[in-house]
Amino acid sequence: MKILKAFDKEINNNKYFRYRINLPKRIIEESGLIDKELKIVFEKGKIIIEKESN
Repeated sequence: MKILKAFDKEINNNKYFRYRINLPKRIIEESGLIDKELKIVFEKGKIIIEKESN
């Protein structure tokens, strides 16, 4: 897994960035999370990705 920081845009001398998490293809395909809303939580030094239950 990699977390990437990418420059998005600059408005009135304020720079805005986007962050992207790259996960292995196998994990995504097996999880069934493609095109699902996800909830991301950072706690105790870990990133937790949960599927939203609507």
